[in-house]
Amino acid sequence: MTGGGAKPESVLRKIVFVVTALVLMAALGIGFLLASSVLSKQEIEEGILGLDKNAALRAHGLERRAIRFEDRDAELIYAHVPRREGAPEMAPVVLIHPTPHSLATWTEVVFGGADHEGVGGGDFDVYALELIGHGMTRTAAPPYSFDRCAAWIGAALDALGLEKVTLVGQSYGGEFAWRLAVDRPDLVGRLVLLDSSGLARQDDEWLSEEVQMREMSVASLGYALNSRERIAHALAPHFRGEVPTDRVEEVFLVCAHADNWRAMVDLARDENGTRAADLARIACPTLIVWGEDDVALRLDRHGRRLAEAIPGARLEVLPACGHYPQEEKPGRIVELLRAFAR
Repeated sequence: MTGGGAKPESVLRKIVFVVTALVLMAALGIGFLLASSVLSKQEIEEGILGLDKNAALRAHGLERRAIRFEDRDAELIYAHVPRREGAPEMAPVVLIHPTPHSLATWTEVVFGGADHEGVGGGDFDVYALELIGHGMTRTAAPPYSFDRCAAWIGAALDALGLEKVTLVGQSYGGEFAWRLAVDRPDLVGRLVLLDSSGLARQDDEWLSEEVQMREMSVASLGYALNSRERIAHALAPHFRGEVPTDRVEEVFLVCAHADNWRAMVDLARDENGTRAADLARIACPTLIVWGEDDVALRLDRHGRRLAEAIPGARLEVLPACGHYPQEEKPGRIVELLRAFAR
């Protein structure tokens, strides 16, 4: 007796074949998407230096130095502008960028702009450092945390032979800086914090993209969805006016790399305020600068409280300024740095 239907084994094989094919196609599609969303560090460097806003940095050039970090070889990328000839020797100024960014965020502070001079080439040697897991840095060192980024700055200062520097950090870069001031007081003589993290945030203070990075299991793959439109949308609340195209492009470039993106996610998850009590241990003179209109780290909840937590700290509030004073008010930052570092 013969049946007219297909055998169960044959149907099962067909189902397995179709499911396997779909899985492989999906994997290939995801792999292609991820690969097409990544720029090499060389491409990121060329893109950043090629921006009009960074013409002075491009003309000056970057320096590289082999350093030791956590018992392994690493590469430090930085910009160094010597003090003017004949200037008395004073403590160097070292600039620490935020996340996700690169040292190019300091271009107008270091080299000046259309309406102001830069702090570079004046009374101080100025160094802008590139951090692990950020920007153009080739060295990858996951998992990333605030303490590891602070340790990277310490290793960089040791390699450069610098101590008792005026250390300037913005946003997450500010927390890297103040943690180093606590952990290695021999390296930090003065401290400047611009809209710095460090205190615990309340539930209603997290921005939507930060919540996604902290809570979504696949957040580390977010670089596959990186686009200029998404970056422009994420930056818009942090600036008083329209975000300049070059600034959008700069952040887009640094986010177009898997390790840079992972560092951003790791650090967003590590931001928790658990070392806030250590702020009372900062013993060096400290200047805190805050954008009055910062929506990420609000003045009353963070700026004023940070100033109260650090012994003897002075708070300078910048009106009509958001989260990035070095980009919205570079001339004023230069004035404050010159006065404070002296």
